[in-house]
Amino acid sequence: MPPPSPPATADVPRFLVLEEAGPDAADAAARELAGGRTPVPGWDRARPGALHVGTVAERADAARAVLAAVTGADLVVTAAGPREVIDQLCEDLRRLGRLEHRVGGAPGTALAPEERALLALLLTGASLGEAARRLHVSRRTADRRLAGARRALGARSTSEALVLARRHGVEPG
Repeated sequence: MPPPSPPATADVPRFLVLEEAGPDAADAAARELAGGRTPVPGWDRARPGALHVGTVAERADAARAVLAAVTGADLVVTAAGPREVIDQLCEDLRRLGRLEHRVGGAPGTALAPEERALLALLLTGASLGEAARRLHVSRRTADRRLAGARRALGARSTSEALVLARRHGVEPG
């Protein structure tokens, strides 16, 4: 019997699509999402609760990946196909569960030092206004830095950005 999927939470995607990522990005993402599971290469022989890792280069690959997702597998997809195929894949996966779509490599690597400093203060429990004062910037500047950090991390909310920031090495401070 396969190991159960890790508990679904707001910050854990079931499906991760990597575009324009480096060669080691899929391996790193699989380790990040594995939760003790051994990643399974490819989309064939999908098992509920398994983490499948593979490349989508054409429509047939996308169809097999979606079929694996329908059976209950989690996915890490390296997107190497045409734009319309990848867009359709992402749309289909969004209907089946939580999707994280990363473009240009792993999130967090593009955080500016100022954004990292702001996130570090927010991780201590400081409000945005308090963090702005400690960094000697205006509240508006802090707002812009936070918005930039959310974009860089691929987060939809500040709380999601803080969870992702911790995963990518930002320590409270």
